[in-house]
Amino acid sequence: MASEDGRLLLNYARDGDVDSLSALVIRNARWLTAFLRGMSRSDEDVEDAFQETWARVIKSCSSYRGGSVRVYLSRAARSAVIDAARRAGRSPAPLAGDDAAAAEIPDDAPGPAEAFESRATYEEVRGAVRALPEGQREVLLMRFEGGLTFKEISEATGLPIGTVLTRMYAATDRLRGVLGEKK
Repeated sequence: MASEDGRLLLNYARDGDVDSLSALVIRNARWLTAFLRGMSRSDEDVEDAFQETWARVIKSCSSYRGGSVRVYLSRAARSAVIDAARRAGRSPAPLAGDDAAAAEIPDDAPGPAEAFESRATYEEVRGAVRALPEGQREVLLMRFEGGLTFKEISEATGLPIGTVLTRMYAATDRLRGVLGEKK
């Protein structure tokens, strides 16, 4: 997937191939949206950040020289969220109780009882993730939603790999404690 994404991005950057850009957006929309949802306050913020991420990619893709497209997109997304928060005079960290961006239970949910239980679990986990400090939440989302390796997270954030690993450990440790799992 990574080499295919790189080819698509280079095709757009080099030739202005809009079909390649469209394919790239489609291939990366799910994980990118999940990452942005975890870093944003509302569905509107997610949509704005998604648009801004791709606007940044379009504007700067001529500087792409290969490597992980997910890292490239993660950097653009991270910058879009941080810049939007700064413009609004607030932190990009969502409020722990904010549920405006909650995902709906899929239509194929087994039944109302299971759907309620699943939704409650989802909300509990989502609230716990949103309550994490921004740096821990960012690393956790890049890893689990973006599928980035720790090295790629280090590249995307500009943090030393040891800091990335420490933040991931702290995030998972905190989630275990909040969600009641035993170590």
